[in-house]
Amino acid sequence: MLKLNKINVSFGSHHVLKNTTCSAQPGDFIVIVGTNGAGKSTFFDTIAGRILPESGTITLDEVDVTQKNEQARASSITRIFQNTSLNSVGSLTVWQNLALAQYSRKSAQLRDGMTAMPRNKAEELMHQLGLPIFMLDKTMQSLSGGQRQLIAFGMATLHIPKILLLDEPTAALDPQASTKLLSHAVSFIKKNKVTTLLITHDPHIALSIGNKIWILDQGVITKEFNEADKKNLHPDQLIGHIDYEKLAAL
Repeated sequence: MLKLNKINVSFGSHHVLKNTTCSAQPGDFIVIVGTNGAGKSTFFDTIAGRILPESGTITLDEVDVTQKNEQARASSITRIFQNTSLNSVGSLTVWQNLALAQYSRKSAQLRDGMTAMPRNKAEELMHQLGLPIFMLDKTMQSLSGGQRQLIAFGMATLHIPKILLLDEPTAALDPQASTKLLSHAVSFIKKNKVTTLLITHDPHIALSIGNKIWILDQGVITKEFNEADKKNLHPDQLIGHIDYEKLAAL
């Protein structure tokens, strides 16, 4: 279980997380929604260990990890960023990136990581991702955003984590690529019962997947909805909506 208790994070005079308290049970798939500036990225940074809180505690399976940095938590917590360039090395091939990800939780020199994944295993993973095998020899930066995010998900889950953080992974993708990525992710998460937190601006995604929804507003989780609650929710009740009728009238 992941538990945050009265977490506070500030940048100068700007108080971002304010006594933030929440807990994720094993196997939970929680979708987090909130407006820009609500503190969503800082919330993930704090869980991952990129940012250490000024006060409060973070425990993972009843072990206090509050003062452990990102590297120390990496064996248990994996994160996929919205920015595809943060999830892989663009100048390296897909196969090379997969090899490095295979070695990501071990202490090794670069040359060890580059030979960590046999070709047949890399081909098997590409098949699972629904991507062509020839793509293994393409550089990551030559691929589309959807392909990069899908491969990034494969890299992040080579070692099944205790906590999977998905930081708006579909924000820069078209609907087709988003559907493919989320379909693969949901299938993997259900099969392996991985505790997952996903940030999104899309209320339709929040209502379509996961078993819980958290609303983060100005550094505080103001509402929590369970699976039964979701059946009675409308997208407009989560984080507002675009007034298309008003736009059409302009």
